[in-house]
Amino acid sequence: MSNGIRCRCGRCTVSGMMGPVVLITLGVLFLIGKMNMRYDFGDLWPILLVVIGLVKVFSAMASTEGHAGPGQPTQPGQPGQ
Repeated sequence: MSNGIRCRCGRCTVSGMMGPVVLITLGVLFLIGKMNMRYDFGDLWPILLVVIGLVKVFSAMASTEGHAGPGQPTQPGQPGQ
């Protein structure tokens, strides 16, 4: 966020994990392709879509309590001050 406030609500925290989870999943899928001759990335790529979907579902189910969105002033005593 441009104002330097980092939201610590559950939804933003889970959404922020999307990049690392996708990179780890890609690495595991390529590793499986290198270690096992029966499977390659072309066979396993749908797993990546499932992982992305799971992160989106967990993000939608997470709490937004304490959300500090753009243009929303934080109150004294809240994290981010």
